[in-house]
Amino acid sequence: MHSYELWILRRYLANALRSSRLAKPPRADADFVTWIENHARLLALPDISASVHSTRRRASAEALMHTAHWKAWRAAVIGMARSPAPNPSPLQKRLNWLAGACLLSQSQNSALGLLARATQSPQFRSLIDVINDRLGLDLENPDEVDLHHFSETNTERTELSAGGRLAELGLVEARESLRLSLVVRRLLSLPRFAARRVSDLLLGEPARASLEWSDFEHLGDLRDLAARIVATAGRSRDVTRRGINVLLYGPPGTGKSEFAKTLGARLGFSVQFCGETNDENAEPNRRERIAALLIANAIGGVARKTIIVVDEADDLFAGFEEDGEFGRRGSRVFMNRLLERATAPTIWITNDVHRLGPAIVRRMNLAIRFSRPALSVRKAMVARIVQGAGFRLDERAALDLARSPAPPALIENAIRSSTHIRGSAADAHIILASSVHALGVREAPRAPAPLAFDPALSSADVDLAVLADQVVCGRERALSFCLSGPPGTGKSAYARYLAERLDMEVLEKRFSDLSSMYLGESEKAIAAAFEEAADSSAFLVLDEADSLLRDRAAAHYSWEVTQVNEMLTSIERHVYPFALTTNAPDILDPAMARRILFKVRFLPMTREQIAAAFRSAFGGEAPVSVLGLSGLTPGDLATVARRGAAIGERNLSVLAKWLEDEAFAKPAAGSRKIGF
Repeated sequence: MHSYELWILRRYLANALRSSRLAKPPRADADFVTWIENHARLLALPDISASVHSTRRRASAEALMHTAHWKAWRAAVIGMARSPAPNPSPLQKRLNWLAGACLLSQSQNSALGLLARATQSPQFRSLIDVINDRLGLDLENPDEVDLHHFSETNTERTELSAGGRLAELGLVEARESLRLSLVVRRLLSLPRFAARRVSDLLLGEPARASLEWSDFEHLGDLRDLAARIVATAGRSRDVTRRGINVLLYGPPGTGKSEFAKTLGARLGFSVQFCGETNDENAEPNRRERIAALLIANAIGGVARKTIIVVDEADDLFAGFEEDGEFGRRGSRVFMNRLLERATAPTIWITNDVHRLGPAIVRRMNLAIRFSRPALSVRKAMVARIVQGAGFRLDERAALDLARSPAPPALIENAIRSSTHIRGSAADAHIILASSVHALGVREAPRAPAPLAFDPALSSADVDLAVLADQVVCGRERALSFCLSGPPGTGKSAYARYLAERLDMEVLEKRFSDLSSMYLGESEKAIAAAFEEAADSSAFLVLDEADSLLRDRAAAHYSWEVTQVNEMLTSIERHVYPFALTTNAPDILDPAMARRILFKVRFLPMTREQIAAAFRSAFGGEAPVSVLGLSGLTPGDLATVARRGAAIGERNLSVLAKWLEDEAFAKPAAGSRKIGF
């Protein structure tokens, strides 16, 4: 037994002997006496035989003599315990390290040491048992443990209780039976206390990056700034430089966790996600996560070049000041100090930054907002994943994968799984869709498009193909379009065509998406739509713009004016391409015209366009009756094409008759013909 452990065992015994309840000599057959006799040689204790009562009744004078001997024996043992402490044992070194890591007080460290020795050493356990038995206490009942019998410090009764600090930090389990938490038991049982060995045992294998540094170019300067900030932790030898915290926030599936892994790979750091499971490999509670974080941070500080990642950090911080399970309120000050004194760089990940609170956000060295990357970024990411897996994928299938709402890691898993089974692109889509569905993410339904948009088949007051070529070749990205004209003329389709040419994803919003019955909510929805488009670098399409930008001179209510004001302000500030579509351009607010770069008026198809569209959609020549229709639009042909596909109708005469019906059903269409 280590000399330090012998020394502290004598101190436990001496501290217990100081209790007034042990002032009387014990009986010779008491378990307490038996323990002392069995450990007298080990602890170099004085002889106790003259200090105890025999089992028979003694005279009063003899009892007084035994009382005097007992008093002298107690004093001798207590005096022995005052000897200087030897060098700490391996167990005590680990306890001291743990106390420093978890910011424990001396009394908390002593209490943790008592429980640790009670579970690690038979000699300590047996002493605690006989003392508690003599005092009528039960170590298994947290509420009955009184540590001042074993410790010289002013330890409170609650130190090892369910409401104590050790339990609050997750170092001790005190709900049903008193025990050390798994993370502490693992730490104390290590044969060798090397930093990397501690890290591997308690934190597990480091997380591996699946993406490249270039996959996060869309973050701009923030990406490289994060690397520079975290890298200082690996270079600095100054132990006083602490508290490097980086916040990553944004919707699920935007790459926050993957960025943390990739950042570590970039810097050559080990990346450890902490507090994801508890002792039973189940979801940990807040206290278990705090304990894991404290340990992980301390290990990271010792091991160096380790990044600690706390996912779903809002669950850890939110409610820390609320009433806990046992009526005790957590300390926001403690959490603030935890951030400030972190010895390893820590990345905090949350979907909702508002749940953290201003005090927490202020203590972050850097905060990076994550949004869905631009389509061009996701296409490049998919191309790299496909190439790395040696998977065959055509351009259209790769584009569909890039448009998926799935995180990059899921896309990579789907491709690798398909490669493993020598599957096809369809297999990859099925695998990916199953994972996306399991995550509760729904893909936006796509409208059927039997006719691919062709600018040559839509009529307008400008050459649509030339305009598209010009904006694609230009350097300006703050592009704005007002696309007006009758329904079905291809306004929304042209906006989507422009987005595709610009290699951008479409974010489409209708009036119903932005309107609200509550005052001020429509304005918030409008601002949010533009913000969402900017965050995801998407091409914003606002359909039914006349409902949102109606001339303020004709307004009857103040909210109509503020709604238009918000629209105009958002349009002016937006730096990405967007398009407004309207069937009634004449009622738009005049101020809108000054803020739009390109105003395009769509018209019904010409005779030549009708012929080309009919040939493309139905594979035959259009009858003369169709060529002469007035007001026919690409939308009419799309409707007839869908109807024919639904029932398998391919007869050109029937399809032509349906087109005539569509044309004559329009208001004021009459029987006008083109060119007659």
